[in-house]
Amino acid sequence: MALRKFPVLIRACWFGLNHHFSRRISYLPITTVQYTVLRTLFDFSPKKLSQRELSILIVSNKNNLSSIIKRLQQLKYIELSENRNDKRENHISLSKRGKKIFLLGRKEAISLQKKLMSNFSKDDINSIYEYLECINKKIPRN
Repeated sequence: MALRKFPVLIRACWFGLNHHFSRRISYLPITTVQYTVLRTLFDFSPKKLSQRELSILIVSNKNNLSSIIKRLQQLKYIELSENRNDKRENHISLSKRGKKIFLLGRKEAISLQKKLMSNFSKDDINSIYEYLECINKKIPRN
């Protein structure tokens, strides 16, 4: 009997999910990470997020996010505007073009999620979310 290790199971789930989602959106001009940024901007719209806020929301760091932001801006999927209160910081928002690409990706994300969750009851799905939220809250952030 194989030893079941929580970190290995979580990692395997994440990499498997990311791999299959990447294949499903391969016809789109974005990566899974770029999709995550677009999804987060969509979810918080019409609020404009700072790069620091966005990095916290997608569980990344500001430096890693910098190149993603530059690429999405080049593709005209996001728009940057100066923060009036802090000139060193930009506000990031989803452009119309970015919203269109995001919505195409979201169709694939929803389809994949339905496929993966098809054998679970609504109670099971809620329990999975609750367990993951509980674990996430207990993970030290520093």
